[in-house]
Amino acid sequence: MGKRIALSSIVCFFVFAALVACSGAKKSFADGENGWLNSKINYGSVKDSRDGQVYKTVTIGSQTWMAENLNYKTDESYCRGNDCLKFGRLYSWKSAMDACPDGWNLPTDGDWIALLNKVGGQAAGGKLLKATKDWLNLGNGTDDFGFSAIPAGVRFDNGKYSADGAYAFFWSSTENRAENAYSMNLSYFNDRSDLNEADKKNGFSVRCIRENLRREGDAVIPDSLANFITDSRDGQTYRTVKIGSQIWMAQNLNYKTEKSSCYDDADSNCTKYGRLYTWADAMDSTAFFSTNGKGCGYTLEDRDMCTPRYPVRGICPLGWHLPTSSEWSVLLSVVSEGKISDDQFPRAGKKLKSKNGWTAPEKEITLLYMEENGIRQEVHVRTPEEMKRFVNTDDYGFSVLPGGFKENYWGYKEGGSRAEFWTSVQSNSSFVKNVFFLDYETTAFNSSAGIDYSLSVRCVKD
Repeated sequence: MGKRIALSSIVCFFVFAALVACSGAKKSFADGENGWLNSKINYGSVKDSRDGQVYKTVTIGSQTWMAENLNYKTDESYCRGNDCLKFGRLYSWKSAMDACPDGWNLPTDGDWIALLNKVGGQAAGGKLLKATKDWLNLGNGTDDFGFSAIPAGVRFDNGKYSADGAYAFFWSSTENRAENAYSMNLSYFNDRSDLNEADKKNGFSVRCIRENLRREGDAVIPDSLANFITDSRDGQTYRTVKIGSQIWMAQNLNYKTEKSSCYDDADSNCTKYGRLYTWADAMDSTAFFSTNGKGCGYTLEDRDMCTPRYPVRGICPLGWHLPTSSEWSVLLSVVSEGKISDDQFPRAGKKLKSKNGWTAPEKEITLLYMEENGIRQEVHVRTPEEMKRFVNTDDYGFSVLPGGFKENYWGYKEGGSRAEFWTSVQSNSSFVKNVFFLDYETTAFNSSAGIDYSLSVRCVKD
């Protein structure tokens, strides 16, 4: 259960039940001849200043993770016998939220998704993340990346333990509803890695991820992902972010054209939200920058279907283009948790919207109940836990802000509560495919907007 140690160390071990070595720092129990770490990986280490315990760390892609389960004692954290030596402690979700040391966080579900994408996806991620020993029935993994997941099992709210040797459950910081939160799960009987919701009262393992964030305005930007481009046409600078295989602008385009506008005709809104463009402007239908979108949406009288050549640079800077509906769907698929349909991407809205700047959800809502004598109304006051469900997390630094939109005849609408983005693909002669986000809706949507509307533009790199 660790390396062989001398008699003096054995005495030290029994004297310090908290696993603090005589030198004052607990060494990792995961390596050595009886450990489970991958000897081919160049691990780092971090010392928890709160109790002196030392954990191996590993960098996978742009993320740095603990390569061992956390073993810091808190309220609502548990051990089965002396299993904490090896498996770390099992934490309720409430306890897990504050368990990681300074400079480290409980990962979001977006962090877990980014890890799984890096190691090849959910279908085979389990095999590549599991340690090469200690899993039941030859269920060991290959541990290609040195994550070295071990099967600590679960502690249920009734105090019973189960599934050690067979399953690993790791909390995320992302809630799904008042009683549940998401976890990343591995099993001995297949190679998958799954994100599922679980009761917050369960005791699961914790793997901390190193905090590597900086703030800019309303957005939280991962340093390893954030870059900048300068639009040579007007000198404006935009943040960019890589999500999956795509590189996107992380701010709305603000290049001024004759037909573009600021929400409510206020220059301050262009500074905050970027400009609103007709589809003809977004496609560069006059072919000022490129001929690929020439004629698209230019004459509202005939509204013929245009035949652009892709990619359509449109109004975007050189080297960037107006995304197709498929490119938007790729982005939404990467960050969402499955699809309700081809047009609805659960939780993609929550993960892509800025943490600030959106209209807060109402604390009181009216519920309607059908009864024999008619409809009964009942006012429901949302609990703090329910309100948390609507909090945007901006996991990837994409930072969607609610810039609203403009109708040709009715003017500006829904600034502060809605964001709408053009694609380069027509639905029919009168409508164009678009993507939109709502204030307290956690889903992102594919839809269509009138060809004479004015919407925001996000460019994607060629």
